[in-house]
Amino acid sequence: MTTIEQQLAAAEIESDRLVQDLVDAADDPAERRRLADRIREVGAEINRLYGLLPAA
Repeated sequence: MTTIEQQLAAAEIESDRLVQDLVDAADDPAERRRLADRIREVGAEINRLYGLLPAA
C-alpha cells in the first residue's frame, strides 16, 4: 500500500513529464490537446491528494 505522500510524489513526477511531452509535441495539435487534458487530470489528482494530507 502506498502512502498519500508517495502517490503525491508520483503524480508530481508524472505532471513534470507530461509538461515536457507537451513542449516536445509542439507540431502536433491533437497530441497537445490530449496532453493538456491529461495535465489537467493529474493536476486535479494532485490537489485531491494535498487535501488528504493531515494539517500541519
